[in-house]
Amino acid sequence: MHFRRLLAGLFLCMTPFLAGCGSSSSSGAPPPTATPGMTPVRAPTSGGCLPAKTDGNGGPYPAAISSSCTGMKAVEVDIVSDPKITGGFAPSNITISRGTTVTWVWKSGGHNLAPFHTAIEDTGFRYSQTFTTRGDYQYQCQVHPGQYGIVHVK
Repeated sequence: MHFRRLLAGLFLCMTPFLAGCGSSSSSGAPPPTATPGMTPVRAPTSGGCLPAKTDGNGGPYPAAISSSCTGMKAVEVDIVSDPKITGGFAPSNITISRGTTVTWVWKSGGHNLAPFHTAIEDTGFRYSQTFTTRGDYQYQCQVHPGQYGIVHVK
């Protein structure tokens, strides 16, 4: 009986030290941190498809100037938090070529993408749509008034 208590006590004492063991996905580097209130916006790996300086920083949404993403087969738009209106798109105003696939990535939760995807989703969700017809496609988050975006298809 005494041995079991000793063994149980030893196990409880060692648990905090073992909590992080066994993970093969750790790179050894500390996790990235962000400045409170600011959402980092990553630049694309190719082309000039960059968010406006106002995207994620108070708007307006969509941005006044369209980001040229023509010639790219795939474009990502981040759905981000915004310190002034709670939500935003980055980039919020893009011009693409016909046949381009746009993928929206939820970097903050509690948003939808009407009229394309009306369910409210959480951080990490992704939605993609390929645009094959020329025109201007407006979208919005129905949860956050003022959170608008537009896709121009050439």
